[in-house]
Amino acid sequence: MDQQTSVELLRKMLEIYSPSGKEQGLASFLRGELEELGFRGVRLDRAGNLYGEIGSGLSVVLLCGHMDTVPGRLPVKIEDNKLHGRGAVDAKSSLAAMISAASSLASHAINGKIVVAGVVEEERKANGIRQLLREGLSVDYAVFGEPSGVKNITFAYKGRLDLRITCKTVPGHVGAQHLLDNAIEKSFELWNRLRTSAERYESPRGVFHSLTPCLTGVKTRRTSGGVPDISILQVDLRLPPAIKCADGIGIMEEAVGDFQRENEKASVSLRVVDKVEPFVASKDSALMKALREAVLEVAGGPVRLLRKTGTGDMNIFGAETGVPVATYGPGDARLSHTPYECIDLTEYLTSIEVYRRMLEKILL
Repeated sequence: MDQQTSVELLRKMLEIYSPSGKEQGLASFLRGELEELGFRGVRLDRAGNLYGEIGSGLSVVLLCGHMDTVPGRLPVKIEDNKLHGRGAVDAKSSLAAMISAASSLASHAINGKIVVAGVVEEERKANGIRQLLREGLSVDYAVFGEPSGVKNITFAYKGRLDLRITCKTVPGHVGAQHLLDNAIEKSFELWNRLRTSAERYESPRGVFHSLTPCLTGVKTRRTSGGVPDISILQVDLRLPPAIKCADGIGIMEEAVGDFQRENEKASVSLRVVDKVEPFVASKDSALMKALREAVLEVAGGPVRLLRKTGTGDMNIFGAETGVPVATYGPGDARLSHTPYECIDLTEYLTSIEVYRRMLEKILL
């Protein structure tokens, strides 16, 4: 695949709006593209993930990117050598680069197999990568496509807890507000308690090593039309490697329990909606060595190894399989989820060559 064709592939992908849960149109388009590019065994699984294979042999490399984006349409256009559009950074450019790199080896006698997977719902509950694991793919190495920048490799992510904390108080007339607890006000007292509890785990080594909560939503109800008596806090709790999901839940439950004992008229409960363990990949694996060498050869040095404060599909896959993993892809991660999302086309094309060199080092 030449450079212009690779750019055109990414442009078409950006023109297909694919927020989490609505990836079918992009999956259908890419299925046809993979078949035309010479991929074998092109298929969709029950979750809507897309797979295609290049080569054959005992060694198997998985290149995994996600097809979904956050909601919000953006105009697709090229200006000043930058391609704009939702997903240009996070992370259709990585998936397009993986497809381009793998297809460039279709006519080579590679000593192994490349599996390219486009998964769904990475931006939501990671149903795609969980289904991929249920499919029972046997691979020796896995690279995940997320924006690291072409001279950087991500080897560590924080974990995540998605929590719902409900505070209920006795309902009553607004005119009697001086006699009643307001569930909204109580829930914000509770939020301050939760945040204070998390601050005890702040690390002098920085935010990656600290427990960091974020209040992402508040829902309230007035069941009798009076003083609010139900308030639900949506809390995103990011976990450093030293604090596993069970530990994070315990810290929050302790804070909720203390608050409950001090506020006997209120009823407080905590529910875990989703959880992803923190993950740190080996920096000394054969995969990491091949990827670092490829970056040096194509993009030059120095090569930085990054710890990210977000989470990724690498967390789930790496923890369950134990195979060597890494995350790599073009783009400035600071543009992810913003109205300014765009990818520098030179960087995008450079990443294709990095993926290709890495594959050659492992499979040729």
